[in-house]
Amino acid sequence: MRKVWLIYALAFYAGLWLNGWQAVAHPHVQVQASASLLFSETGQVIGIQHHWQFDEPYSAFAVQGLDANHDGKISREELAALAKENTESLIEFDYFTKLKVDGKKLDFGNPSDYWLDYDKGALTLHFTLPLKAPVKLARTSGIELYDPTYFVAFTFREGDQAFSLKGAPGGCVASITRPKTDIQTSQNLSESFFNTLSAKGDFGAQFANRVLVVCP
Repeated sequence: MRKVWLIYALAFYAGLWLNGWQAVAHPHVQVQASASLLFSETGQVIGIQHHWQFDEPYSAFAVQGLDANHDGKISREELAALAKENTESLIEFDYFTKLKVDGKKLDFGNPSDYWLDYDKGALTLHFTLPLKAPVKLARTSGIELYDPTYFVAFTFREGDQAFSLKGAPGGCVASITRPKTDIQTSQNLSESFFNTLSAKGDFGAQFANRVLVVCP
């Protein structure tokens, strides 16, 4: 059985949370993300395409023992089973993704076009989340990407690689709002700080990446 690295890590973390979340109330995995909102030829919203690049320490852990032919490289083929298990298992966490059109949260279907690559010490997961049913383009659409437990810290890439609109009608624009409070690199935060955030409910939402898509 392949290592379902993300799911096992989160399950382990959930146990620690119940027994004293303050000990681990900081991200253990860093992800550089980019995404695209997908449109049909008729201008309907049909899904989201994700690209998640994991930090080098976590990547090294995830690919241990996967070099089947011992050539010193981890190929896409050698990562295929891991990509399948992890992508399909992410349904338990709603793929860390929320898509709203006119304020209504939409449901995703089964992920497709998923694959992993390992390059320059970094593991990247690529996958597409189709909507269960295409939705007529609204004036505004919103996307959120975050881990509610904040075990995984997502950050949209800088520049044009962060987010794109594929097939969108003319005049549509997207704007990214990154977390105002950046604690991903902080080392000495007080317990009271985390208690304040936790009291607000959804802990990880404090560090959500948000995209607002506005169309004419």
